[in-house]
Amino acid sequence: MAPARENLVRTLRLAGVIGAMVGALVAPGAVGAASLDSDHDGLTNSFEIYKSHTSPYRVDTNRNGIPDGRENPDRDGLTNLREQAARLNPLKGDSDGDGVADKNEDNDHDGLTTIQEFVSHENPIDADTDNDGQVDGADDVDCDGLQNATEFAAGTSPRVGDSDHDGIADASEDADGDGVTNDTEEQHGTAVGDADSDDDGTADAEDADGNGDGQDDEAEASEDVEDSSCGG
Repeated sequence: MAPARENLVRTLRLAGVIGAMVGALVAPGAVGAASLDSDHDGLTNSFEIYKSHTSPYRVDTNRNGIPDGRENPDRDGLTNLREQAARLNPLKGDSDGDGVADKNEDNDHDGLTTIQEFVSHENPIDADTDNDGQVDGADDVDCDGLQNATEFAAGTSPRVGDSDHDGIADASEDADGDGVTNDTEEQHGTAVGDADSDDDGTADAEDADGNGDGQDDEAEASEDVEDSSCGG
């Protein structure tokens, strides 16, 4: 074979190999590779390489006994796993630089902060995780008669109907000791953590307009809305 022709054949073969490699990189299957978790630590390879700067092939990159997914390098109260789920920066405690720590953000505007979403087993990037028509803050995941947001305000657990196990349901507790139960405060729009919600000098239990909106609380109390997740 003539040298010129031989060189041409080699060039064409090389071009074919390169083309195949490029094709593999842009193929649908290759695109999905970005979501692979080679070390099975819960973090995708892409997240480890570009976000957490950990090794996608080692469960415990710094060998400190803590899996990469459970590390919290920016010390903002959210593990790498949670930062990934919330689409936040695991190396910055305030990803968007707005002065609010990532765990205290409410990026989906559903009435719950990022950390509260995880505690409630809700999705921090989906305002209505169970698609029941109510935002996550208004959901009642433990079916105890209190919305998730009210549970956090009252210091009770959104996952347990009787948080302190005293035989009294969270809804029937009186978190601020003002003589009004938590569920009644929720219905009236008064604060479960403030005995005098409108700061007018009259305790909520004795105040006909405890939320200070100019209307009688009893008259404006909303009817309970059944949470579909409770079988209502």
